[in-house]
Amino acid sequence: MEILLIVSGVCCILGGLGVILHTNPINKIIMLGLLNVGLIGMIVSSYYLDIAIISSICEPISTIILLLGYMKYLTTLKKKQKYGRELPVLSK
Repeated sequence: MEILLIVSGVCCILGGLGVILHTNPINKIIMLGLLNVGLIGMIVSSYYLDIAIISSICEPISTIILLLGYMKYLTTLKKKQKYGRELPVLSK
C-alpha cells in the first residue's frame, strides 16, 4: 500500500475527529484544514492532479473566509454586549 494513502487517511481521520470533538471554533477551522489536507492527499494518490491543484488553491481561500466570518461574528457579539440588546443604527 502506498505511504501517501496511509498518511492521507490518518489526516482525514484526525481532522474529522477534531472537528467533532473540539468546542472552540478556531480549533474546528484548523481541524477542517487538516481534513482538507488529507482529502487532497487522497486525490493525489489517485492521480487526479488537476482536481488536486484546484482544491489546493480553493482550500486556503475558504479557510480565510471562514476565519473572517468568525471574527466578524465575535465583533458583533462584543458590540451587542457593549450597547445592550440594540445595536446602534448607522443609517437613517
